[in-house]
Amino acid sequence: MAGAQQVWGGSTTAVFVNPANLPLYRVYHLEALAAFTPEARRQSYGGAVVDSTTSRLAGGFGGTWSQMDPDGIRRQWTDLRLTLAYPLSDRFHLGATGRYLRVNQGTTRGPFGASLASDGTTTEPIVSEFTFDAGAAVAITEQFRFALSGRNLTAPGTGLMPLGLAGGLGWSNQIVTAEANTLVDFTTFGSARMRMMAGGEVLLADRVPLRAGYRYDAGMKTHAIGLGAGYVDRRFSIEVGGRRDVVADHPATTIAVGIRLFIDSGGATGGSGEPGESL
Repeated sequence: MAGAQQVWGGSTTAVFVNPANLPLYRVYHLEALAAFTPEARRQSYGGAVVDSTTSRLAGGFGGTWSQMDPDGIRRQWTDLRLTLAYPLSDRFHLGATGRYLRVNQGTTRGPFGASLASDGTTTEPIVSEFTFDAGAAVAITEQFRFALSGRNLTAPGTGLMPLGLAGGLGWSNQIVTAEANTLVDFTTFGSARMRMMAGGEVLLADRVPLRAGYRYDAGMKTHAIGLGAGYVDRRFSIEVGGRRDVVADHPATTIAVGIRLFIDSGGATGGSGEPGESL
């Protein structure tokens, strides 16, 4: 969905996008994931586990290890996240995520050689920071939701952990889902730049989700299209998604794969708090 997951991105997605969505579904899920960007030779591997069934306080933990341009700048990073969320009512959820990011990069390997602008360090990571995200989600009606989240709220002052504010409005009837998101990046470009995303999903035969989305990034001046599909069983799901820049100075492609195990699945809480269809 080209990143449009601010409103309906529950389960393990909430750990990485909006923590307030963690109580959206009553689940105990495990996920393994991988992503690849061939142009930058970037690869990411990770996983997450979430539990929103044991108590009203939902919790999750996720992490990824990534590498980019191994024959060039040779950047590697580890991203760890711990999420807690609580439904103050059937229609209003709050959540927060503690995050630790550690980034290493080779020395004299950037585009300017031994440069303060692009170089790594010999003994210490270029970033080793703790920060946090916070989010809120409101069910306006049974099918309409609004969500808001702040990212890297300690404002670490680096484009690798930009201070951001995201919001979105979405609609779903459990067969068709659509949402539109906006993300404002206050750090990376020296002034605030906006990213806009919109996407939708159709669930066929209660088993096959088909997804599509569009993203415009004002900072990078890129337009991108996303497509995805998967298979959902009562015990597991397999999902594949891709995003491709269609307007960009240097177009990039990202492909992601996720395998999720459903240890327990009570369904969507919905606006009334009653179980919906099983996930």
